[in-house]
Amino acid sequence: MADVYITGASGVLGAELTLHLMQDTGSSLWAVSRKPCPLLPTDHPAQIIVDSLFDANWFTHGHRQATILHCAGLSDPRQHFPSVATLTQDHIQPHIAMIEALLTRGWRGRLIFLSSGGTVYGNPLRLPIPETHPTAPISHYGLHKLLLEHAMAHLAITRGFELIILRVSNPYGSTLTKPNQGVIPILFRAYHTDSLFQIIGDGAALRDYLHITDLCRAVSLCLNHQMQTPVLTLNIGSGTGTTLAALITLIGDLTHQRLRTHHIPAIHDVHSNVLCNRRAETVLGWQPQVPLREGLHRHVTRGDPPAL
Repeated sequence: MADVYITGASGVLGAELTLHLMQDTGSSLWAVSRKPCPLLPTDHPAQIIVDSLFDANWFTHGHRQATILHCAGLSDPRQHFPSVATLTQDHIQPHIAMIEALLTRGWRGRLIFLSSGGTVYGNPLRLPIPETHPTAPISHYGLHKLLLEHAMAHLAITRGFELIILRVSNPYGSTLTKPNQGVIPILFRAYHTDSLFQIIGDGAALRDYLHITDLCRAVSLCLNHQMQTPVLTLNIGSGTGTTLAALITLIGDLTHQRLRTHHIPAIHDVHSNVLCNRRAETVLGWQPQVPLREGLHRHVTRGDPPAL
C-alpha cells in the first residue's frame, strides 16, 4: 500500500485530489496544509495541519518511498511581483528547500508536481501544444512554475527520486471555489448575481478547459506508473479549444440567463492555449472523458459551489 502526502490540501485542487484519491485508491494518505482540507472532517486522521510546509517536519522518516503530490504554490495566474528576485526568494526557494529537507530525511520516492499547461509555454507557435514546444512564459505565474520544474528535475536526476510534472490546463468543476479565481465559476457567479463580467481582451482567445474528475483520474494513474526515466513531463488537458465568447454563450444557454459584459485590455494573458495530450494517452492510457458542455451542465444542476 502506497504512502501519499498531498501538500496544499486546503486549496481547491489539493482538496479535490485528496478526496478523490482517498476514495479511489488503497493508499495511506495524508493531507498537509496550513489549514484543514475542507472536504474532510477537521478531526479526520488524514489531516496534518502545519505552520509551514517548507521545513518538511510533517514527513514521517520511515516513508522513504512515499509519493508527494505537490499542489501547494501560487494559485492566481495573474499575480504580479515587483521583481523576479522577489518571486524567486518568496515563492521558488521555499519549495526547493522543502524537497531538500525531504531528501535529508531519507525520502527517495516520487514527486508529482502540478505545473501549468496554460502559462509555461507562453504564446504558442502552433496548436495544440505538445510537451516539446518551447517554453517562454510571459507571466510571473508561468515563470514560477517553469523554474520549479527545472529545479525539481535537477534534484530528481542528481539526488535519486522520481518526478512527474503535470502541465495542467484550466481545471473546472470543483465542489469548491475561490473568489475571483477560475473563469468558469466567476462566469456562473456573474450570471446568477446579474453582475458585470470583465472580458480580458476581445474574447476570441482559445482556452483548454479540463473537468476536475479528468484531472483526478490522471493523477491516480501517475501514482502507479512504471517510470522509464527519472523525469516525466505530461500535458493534462482536454485537447479542445474554446473561446471566451463561446463559453459565455454556452453557459447562457444552460442557465437561460443573460450576461452584462465589458472589455479590458489583456496584459499578461497568452493569445491562445490548447494542449496536446497525446503523450499522456500513450504513457498513462489517459484521455479526458467529460466534454465541456456536460461538465458545465453538472455545475448547473449542482448549484454554486461554496467559496473557500
